[in-house]
Amino acid sequence: MKAELGLLLKVTGIVVLSLCCAAVCQVSKVKGSLPQIANGEGKNLFESSCAVCHGLDGGGGEHAPNIGRASSAKSKPDATLARIVRDGIPGKGMPSFNKFSDLEVQSVLLYLRFLQGKSEVRSDVGNPVRGKQLFFGKAGCAECHAMLGEGHFLSTDLSDFADDHDSSEIRAAIVNPREQEREPHSWARATTNSGQVLAGVIRNENNSSLQIQDADGQFYLFMKSELQSVERSPAPSMPIDYEQKLAAAEIDDLVSYIVHQAGSRSRVSQPLNHNNGGY
Repeated sequence: MKAELGLLLKVTGIVVLSLCCAAVCQVSKVKGSLPQIANGEGKNLFESSCAVCHGLDGGGGEHAPNIGRASSAKSKPDATLARIVRDGIPGKGMPSFNKFSDLEVQSVLLYLRFLQGKSEVRSDVGNPVRGKQLFFGKAGCAECHAMLGEGHFLSTDLSDFADDHDSSEIRAAIVNPREQEREPHSWARATTNSGQVLAGVIRNENNSSLQIQDADGQFYLFMKSELQSVERSPAPSMPIDYEQKLAAAEIDDLVSYIVHQAGSRSRVSQPLNHNNGGY
C-alpha cells in the first residue's frame, strides 16, 4: 500500500512539473516573440490602422499629432497608450480599436516604441531644475519667451513646445536659431488718435485692423482708423551665441527643462515657483 501511494505521489509530481514547464515555455515563447511581433505584426497593424493619420514614422499630419518624436507621447506609460488605442479619443477624432486583442495592442505599442527610439537622436541628459533656473535667469529665455504664464510674450510661448519637438530639435533651436527661425515677427509702437501709446508684437493685421500682444501677454485689437501712427521695427530675435554664453552642461539642463514641460498646458492653473525649482 505504501509502495502504491509513493508511486502515485511520484507520478503526480511528474505531471505537475510537466505542466509548470509547459506554462513557463509558453510564456517564454510569447515574450520571446514580442520583438518579432513589433517588427512584423506590429508594423503591419501600425501601418494599416495608425499611419493613415499619424504617418508611417509617427510624425503626425493634418489630422493627428506627432507620436513618433513628441516628448508628450514618449513620456506616456504603456498602460495609458494601450487605453487610448482601445478606447480612442472621440473628442479629438481618435477612433477606438477595441477589436484588437491584447497581444495586438502590445505589438502596436512595441512598434511605436521602436519608432520613438529610432527618432531619438540625443537623450535627455540634463537637469530640469537647473534648467529652470537658467531659463528665468542666466540664459535670459524668459525675457522674450513665456513658460506656463511666466516670462514674456515677445516670442514663441514655450509651454507646449516639447509636445511636438524632441530634445534634439529643442537643442538645435537653441544653438542654431537662424536655421530654425521662421518668418520673423514685427514689433510695433502704436499711437491712438487720443494719444494712448501701446507697444508689442504684431500678431494679426489686415487692411482695416491691427492686433498687438504686449510683453505681458495681453492682446489689443485696433481699427486702423483709430490709430494716429504705427512705428514698426523687427521684434527681438533669438541670440546666436548660446554656445559661447552657456557651457555644454548648461545647454543640456536648459533642454531638459523645456522637455519636461511636455503636456504642461493642463498644469497652467498650478504656476511653477521658479524661486525653489519645484514642479
